[in-house]
Amino acid sequence: MPDLPVLALHGISKSFPGVKALKSVSFSLEAGEIRALVGENGAGKSTLMKVLSGAYGADAGTISIFGKAVENPSPATMIGKGVAVIYQEMAQAPHLSVAENVLLGRLPRRTGGLVDWAEARRQTAAVLERLGFDIDPAARIDTLSVAKRQMVEIARALTRNARIIVLDEPSAVLAASEIAQLFAIIRKLSAEDGVAFVYISHRLVEVFDIAETVTVMRDGEVVHQCRTNEIDSETLIRHMVGREVGDIFPKRVPKIGNEALRISGLSAGGLVEDASLYVRRGEIVGLFGLAGAGRTETLKGLFGADRAAHGVLTLDGKTVRLASPRDGLANGLGLVPEDRKVAGLFLKQSVGFNITISSLKHLMAGPLLSRVKETALVDTIIRRLRVKTPNARAAVQNLSGGNQQKCVIGRLVGAECTILLADEPTRGVDVGAKREIYDLLFELSDSRQLAIVIASSELPEILNLCDRVYVMREGRITAELDARQTSEEEVMRYATHN
Repeated sequence: MPDLPVLALHGISKSFPGVKALKSVSFSLEAGEIRALVGENGAGKSTLMKVLSGAYGADAGTISIFGKAVENPSPATMIGKGVAVIYQEMAQAPHLSVAENVLLGRLPRRTGGLVDWAEARRQTAAVLERLGFDIDPAARIDTLSVAKRQMVEIARALTRNARIIVLDEPSAVLAASEIAQLFAIIRKLSAEDGVAFVYISHRLVEVFDIAETVTVMRDGEVVHQCRTNEIDSETLIRHMVGREVGDIFPKRVPKIGNEALRISGLSAGGLVEDASLYVRRGEIVGLFGLAGAGRTETLKGLFGADRAAHGVLTLDGKTVRLASPRDGLANGLGLVPEDRKVAGLFLKQSVGFNITISSLKHLMAGPLLSRVKETALVDTIIRRLRVKTPNARAAVQNLSGGNQQKCVIGRLVGAECTILLADEPTRGVDVGAKREIYDLLFELSDSRQLAIVIASSELPEILNLCDRVYVMREGRITAELDARQTSEEEVMRYATHN
């Protein structure tokens, strides 16, 4: 008799008011298998994983672990069955130690009930050493990098004897070296311990690198399943979006005008030192560097979000001092922050609120806010940026990642910003929405002559979108390159070496 699959989902369906999120989804997972789960935002991936974790109850269908159906799955039940889901927004207690997070709810105790802290640290150190993680069990979680916090989550899953680990967009905030380490851990656990993985990612290069099999979801259904060596990226994208996308990077002939912004001798964020750059109207300039190079700090310094930043800033030839984000907006600068959910959106507020919050001065009728002007602006932005939302009153937290990002950009368009600073503009965005955002950035640079600076950790994005590239390393700009004439190898050389 053949070995039973470690996991089998059969006919899983789930509906919310007005939305059928999952439509009879089925797939199985063998012990030691690494399966990618891909699809556009809103395809149903996250809903399916929440059903698997027990966070959502399915309306129909069954979940079987090693051939045995799980009755009335709950989070505690699924953890007990060996299922661990590690979300992009990790659920950790930041003020507690690594050991406390790894053994949360299961801390060893002495006779009399007191916590045996030495044993807790010993158990944690043992699992961290087994995984090759150099992390102090006594360190507080909030002192660790995102990569190490993710390692703590994997360690916690293993101490619970997880046999199925779901990783939801694990590489979104990791550097290349950290992704390589993560992949080494996944392969080790798969080959040596038979742990099965579901790997969710929008980065298709990672899908082909780490996964043996792939399941494609679209509109709540499984539309394709195969081995990764049986499909290419273009075909995979076609299954994901249900249409031909063509080249993910649109073609463009830039219409470059006069200089819009120049910074000389910028110091910011306690990291950036003596940085100088400029951008012209209709031009897209890229900032590239490895994690910790200073990209985000540079954009915050330009926008006025870093009060301690200093340098000589000129806008349209006029020297200005930006002491706050309000000063930045008043001078035509707009910042798309690195983390839209933390710093870019009012998640519980409506789409309309998020679009207009920076434009209120343009929407006044005397001393009062004009609802007519407000509605007109929101409708224009939603239509122009093709924001997919039931209506302007819908909570922005219910939109897909790509549409949330469009709302952030739309807010700056509505505020009549003429210089756009975009930090990781397509992070956590599916391939179809990426193309729409690229088209939008090109339209803004060409038709409205916006000057755009993009900071991105994705080198193909930088080279295909930008006209010029500034390379950063350890807080300093090490090169200025023509994006059309350089290569990935040359850029990486300046990002990693003196």
